[in-house]
Amino acid sequence: MKNWMLSFTIFSLLLQGTPALADHSTDSGIAVGKGDSIPATTASHREGAPCLRWAPEESEPQAAILCVHGLGLHNGSYTEFGKRMSKLGYVVYAVDMRGFGSYKDSEGKEQVDFDGCLADIKATLKVLHRAHPKLPVYLLGESMGGAIVIHATAAFPELIDGTVSSVPSGSRFKQGKSAMSVAMHALEGGLNKQFDVGSGVIKQATVKPELREAWGSDPLNRLNLSPRELMIFQNFMDHNHNVAPLIKSTPVLVVQGCKDKLVKPEGTVELFNELGTSDKRIQLVQNGEHLIFEEGQASDAALDSLTNWLELHTLSYRDNHSRGNSEEAKSDHSSS
Repeated sequence: MKNWMLSFTIFSLLLQGTPALADHSTDSGIAVGKGDSIPATTASHREGAPCLRWAPEESEPQAAILCVHGLGLHNGSYTEFGKRMSKLGYVVYAVDMRGFGSYKDSEGKEQVDFDGCLADIKATLKVLHRAHPKLPVYLLGESMGGAIVIHATAAFPELIDGTVSSVPSGSRFKQGKSAMSVAMHALEGGLNKQFDVGSGVIKQATVKPELREAWGSDPLNRLNLSPRELMIFQNFMDHNHNVAPLIKSTPVLVVQGCKDKLVKPEGTVELFNELGTSDKRIQLVQNGEHLIFEEGQASDAALDSLTNWLELHTLSYRDNHSRGNSEEAKSDHSSS
């Protein structure tokens, strides 16, 4: 009992000392080139965050979507999603987050760093607006990525025309057991010694044997994390509740799988209710597990709901810009 209490006390104290959301006004370089210079499914490290891109082959895109992956995954987890959405007329980008994917072995960027992630996203969004000046730019994230896009939307809403946040809650099943495991590993091996977290996450996230195998065997997925990184992660996820009310007007679609055994659906609903924007909608995916859009898990029903929401807000975007251009032309005419 004494060891249990000591572990819990140390874990609580360490968690309180982890950094919260900082100012994300600093720009950073990214790996996205202009327009079509990044070919589909090709990664690049030229200027920063590794990026993948999927674009319509026979038509101009109607909107751009920037995707942010979940804990332990990487930008390639959106491959199937990007291919399907590009066929529906969207240009899709996906970036690796600090500490994951191509960053795993990148010196200085191999650790979980949410300030760095948000700086990368801000810089990427700026490039996408320059590359697609006439298109709305949407932000989509899942799990950890779902939380990141909420933080990003609160921090720089002027760069985001709409946000899709899938399973963003930090409220998880077996959370007490996970906290104890982190505390014990911190006591036994120190804060920076990594241990296997991913195997347990995968088992909770899905009952599908083929998805478990693919998730666990992908060399770009990261299954080992340190206690320090996990505590920073949990603190960031918990901070969602402080950030959600700061989103005042950006449209937000929140998505949650009803069969999720990793993130508690009621936690996502609570976070949805805390959003400050009136333009918000929640979509509950009846047969959805934890992953809704990544690793080829997007069902036809989930994509239909997403594209309906995107089309509605893309029409609104066009109407607003058309009205703005018309008023600008009238102003120019009257002044002449």
